Parts: sequence; structure tokens; C-alpha cells
Amino acid sequence: MGKVVFFLLILCAGAAAFTRARREGRWSWPYFYKTVFALSALGVAAGILVIRISAWMGPENAFLSTMLALAVIAAGVAGITLWLRGKTGRKPGR
Repeated sequence: MGKVVFFLLILCAGAAAFTRARREGRWSWPYFYKTVFALSALGVAAGILVIRISAWMGPENAFLSTMLALAVIAAGVAGITLWLRGKTGRKPGR
């Protein structure tokens, strides 16, 4: 039951973000597709990283391998944000 509620919460947050972006004229299907692809690739990379590091370091270092994966995810999300922002954050004339 908790998973259903969590899914509905995510669905509602996504719908609210979509309607707000459409209303403000900031919605872009190409950015949406790029974001979905990049986040999927990041999830796969983090999963493979955890599997490889856990196999190499052993199960007694599960916390360390999880923290490394979280660091990769945080860096990846920051990189995706900067990549998608592009030149829109810069002042005109620069």
C-alpha cells in the first residue's frame, strides 16, 4: 500500500511540475527526453558501480560502497543540471 501512495505522490508532483512549466512557457520535450535518458543512464551506472565495488570490497563494506554510489548519483545529477541549463543561466552579451 505504501508503494502505491508513493507512486501517486510522485505522479502528482510530476503533473504539477508539468502544468507549471507549460503555464510559464518553459516546457521542452527535447529537454524532457534528454533528462529521462540521462537519469536512466545514471541509475544504470550507479547500479553497476555498487555491484562491482561490493564484489571487490566484500559485503562487510556495504556502507562504503553505498556512499560511493550516492556520491556518483549526486555528482551525476549536478552534471545533468549544468548540462541541461546550457547558456540560459548566463547574462546576455557574454
